[in-house]
Order: sequence, then C-alpha cells, then structure tokens
Amino acid sequence: MNKQVQKSGALGLGTRIYLSMIALVLISLIVIGISTLFFFKNQNDEYHLDRLRRKEQSVMLSLDYYIIENNINELNVKLENKIQELADVQALDMNVYTLDGELMGSTQIELFDNGTFPKSIADTTVERIKRSEQIIIQESVQDREYLSTYFTLYTAKRKPMAIINLPYYKDTERNRSELYDFLATLAQVYVVLFIGASILAYFLSNYITNSLSAISEKLKNVRINGENQKLEWHGNDELSALVNDYNRMVDELAVSAELLAKSERESAWKEMAKQVAHEIKNPLTPMRLQLQHLQRLAGDNPADLNARMQKVAKTLLAQIDTLSGIASEFSDFAKMPKPEMTRVDIDEAVKNALSLFNEEQGLIHAVIGPEDKVVLADANQINRVLTNLITNALQAVPEEREPRISLETLLLDNDVVLRLSDNGSGIPTELQPKIFEPNFTTKSGGMGLGLAMVKGIIQEFNGKIGFVSEPETGTTFTISIPVAS
Repeated sequence: MNKQVQKSGALGLGTRIYLSMIALVLISLIVIGISTLFFFKNQNDEYHLDRLRRKEQSVMLSLDYYIIENNINELNVKLENKIQELADVQALDMNVYTLDGELMGSTQIELFDNGTFPKSIADTTVERIKRSEQIIIQESVQDREYLSTYFTLYTAKRKPMAIINLPYYKDTERNRSELYDFLATLAQVYVVLFIGASILAYFLSNYITNSLSAISEKLKNVRINGENQKLEWHGNDELSALVNDYNRMVDELAVSAELLAKSERESAWKEMAKQVAHEIKNPLTPMRLQLQHLQRLAGDNPADLNARMQKVAKTLLAQIDTLSGIASEFSDFAKMPKPEMTRVDIDEAVKNALSLFNEEQGLIHAVIGPEDKVVLADANQINRVLTNLITNALQAVPEEREPRISLETLLLDNDVVLRLSDNGSGIPTELQPKIFEPNFTTKSGGMGLGLAMVKGIIQEFNGKIGFVSEPETGTTFTISIPVAS
C-alpha cells in the first residue's frame, strides 16, 4: 500500500476493524460460556446438596418422632422396620452403625458383604460425628464419588443410640443429559448471537471505513493548482474534527496556491523581462556606436560619408536581424500551440527537414532504415524539433572546423529512435544538467528557449530526449517516441 492506507499483503483498515470486532465477540462468548458452565455445575451441586439435606432432615424428624412416640430406648426390630420403611419412602439407601462406627445393618447389606463398601466408618469421621452430631461429606467407591450424610440417632431419653448414614448417589446419566441439553441450547443461542454480531460488525466497520475512504479519496485528489472539493459531514465526532481540518486545509491551500501562482507569474515575467532586456541591449550598443561614428563623419569628412554609410547600414541590418531572431524565438516559446495528433512518418519528416539544409550546404548525412517508422504526433511540431536540433548542431561547429552532421532513424523495441550527431565543440560537463532549462544558452545570441521548447514538444508525444556530449569532440541527441498503434 505503496505508502497510502496499506502495504502490499497487509489487511485493510476495514478488515482489521471487522476482525477485531469478531475476535472481541468470540472472546466474550467464550468467557460467558465458560462462566455459565461453571455456574450451571455449581448450581447443580448446590441442588443435590440441598436435596440431600432435605431428605436427611425428613428422615431425622420421622425417626425422632417414631422413637419418642413409641418410647424406644434401644435398637430393636420395630425401629429397624421403621428405618426400612423410610428408606423405601424416600428412595434412599440407609446404613446403621454403632456409636463406634461398626456396621449394624443396611438396606443393601450385600454391598458390604461383597466388599464394595467398608463395614466400619473411619475414626476421623466418627470423631467429627461425635463433635457435631451431623455431617455431610463426599466419599468415593470404585472411582465413583457420592455425597454421604451421617447423624446420631437418639433414644426416647435423648441418649446416643446409633449412627445413621444416608449415601446419596447423583444420577450421572441424568446430570450428563441435562448438561448436554443445556450446552446445546447455549450453543444455539451463541450461534444466533455470533451471526448477529458479525453482521453488525460488518456494517459498523463499513460505516467507519467508508467515511475514512471518502476523506482518503479527497486527500489523494488534492492538487495545489486544482479545484479541491470540500467534504460534508453531519455529526459531532472525531471524523467531524478530521473533516473540518481537511476543509480548512483546502481553504488555506487555495489561498496559498493563488499567492504562489501570482508569485511565480511575477517572478517569471521579471526574469523574462530581464533576459529580453539583456538580449536586446547587446545589439543596440554597437548600433549606437555606428550611428555616432556616422554622425561625426558627416561633420568631419563628408566625402567619405556615402561609403561609410553602406558599411553602417550593413552592420545595422545584421543587428536588426539579431533582434528579429530574438523576438521570434521568444514568440515561438510563448505561443506553443496545442498539438494536433496525427500519424506521422518520421522518415518523411526527416527528409523534408534535410531538404531545407542540404539544398544550400549538403552538410548532413542521413541514415534511414528500411522499416516503417510511424508515430502519433504533430507534423508541424516534429518539423520544428528537427529544424531546431539541426540548426543547433550546425552552430555548434567552430568556424575553423568542417561540419560533419549525421542523422539516423531506427526502430528499437516499440520506439522510433532518432539520433543526431555533430562534431561541434560539445557541451561542458558542468553545464550539461542545465541544457534543457529555459533561458539557458551556450551561444552568444538567442534566449536559450530552443531546447526547452524541443523537450516540451517531445514530452507531449509521450517521448523522451537525452544527449551525450564530449567537450571539443561533439554531441549526440537521442529522441525516442512510441510507435503508433
């Protein structure tokens, strides 16, 4: 994500918000589920413990009432029958022990005879019973845990007579079934909650990211010299503050852009006026000197006035041509017309340009390949580029050196390539980075706008221009323009 909103391979903000919400919902459901499960288990244990206490209390009250009613002061058959009756009514197993913890009788005596249960109570348990007369403990047999309550049975005279034990076995299958039913119901509720939360999270994440995306799109389209649109946001939140800051930035940017454009225009005109004034002043100085000399000659030596006037006129005409060239170059740069794009045969354009120069001088050697080289460009501007480059090449050759100019066209991949080489003085290394800048020139005349104009034209055609130069050896300009499809 380039450096915008995301990197390549990274999750977007909306996706991260959505996944965060889903993760939060899942964690919440898991925590609530575990808490509910523990609560259910604790409630189930409390229920069974409370049930055992109620049964124990009922048995104790029934036995006490029976003992007092029948004035029983020792364990006898009638009391044993009553104990068996209560066990049947309450659907409980009941064991009877001596005060020392030895088994006296049981509703399931076979479990003691086969060694499933021990026939005596642990001494520590007996001691606890003596201290509190009634206890409930958790015991186990053959890896099966159960609750067991012990209480002291008293005679009609309120003397300890025996220890009664009520083992209470939880209905494991029933408990497991209840647990599974509970978990199934809880799972269904959680699935509905999760789906609802996912949908809500999706819309919330979209709501947040759509707002940020709208702001992001506006920010991406902000241009210092363009018409930037403001955002509308109805609300009073963090996004509202962000939108207000963006709108304020747009206002400030518009003011800054206007001031910058005004400053650039003023600076450009000042620089251009200074350059034009300098270029015009150069030929005006010799023109003034020639006229002053002609004026003095008219007073001192009228006989030589006619011959001298011819020389002065020739000099003035040369300087006027220089001024005209400066004006034309400035005019061409200032009024660059919008290109009219057509299919242009580069080879034909080169031949037309060479005909203008070779008729008089025959100094340019052209190497034109056999391939068709058609580009999408403006024919007039292509001609202007060739004329400017050839003129520069000829002017770059010193007077004492015979010009050798070569122009080559070829196809390279999907580009039409044009190379123009000269044997001129070359471009000094320190000046090469500035060669395409407006107002820069290495010649004594002109305004330095030709190569800047050439580069601008080539770029209009999606092309490129570059050069290689060796001082005192020559320069080669290379232009590449995509082949017309």
